Amino acid sequence: MTYLYLAALAVVVIGHFIFAYGQWFRWPEICEKLTDFSESEAQKTKSMGRSFASYNASIGLGICLSFLLPEIQRDWTQGVVLTFVIVTAAVGASGAKGNTILVRRLAPAAVALAFLFLK
Repeated sequence: MTYLYLAALAVVVIGHFIFAYGQWFRWPEICEKLTDFSESEAQKTKSMGRSFASYNASIGLGICLSFLLPEIQRDWTQGVVLTFVIVTAAVGASGAKGNTILVRRLAPAAVALAFLFLK
């Protein structure tokens, strides 16, 4: 079960880094998938995309750094972070166009959290 948890957690971490990359370097495309903004509106909100990117990169990095903690603190910390990812993804998905956030943010975090509880 531990390997399943680590694999699920890796999907969460890698997903956050990929999303951060997209938000930083490909914001108009990401913006189009998530909002009804026009191309010019997406261009005007590039700095907002970079702000989102920094949050996503920070989450991925924070989960990676949590492996430096003793196991009981690591599991607790990762569980709290995964819970917050699920909650914030649900909030983000409620205002976004399509299912991108549900499929790429919420679902992997929910699976990882389930495997953490089963660990």
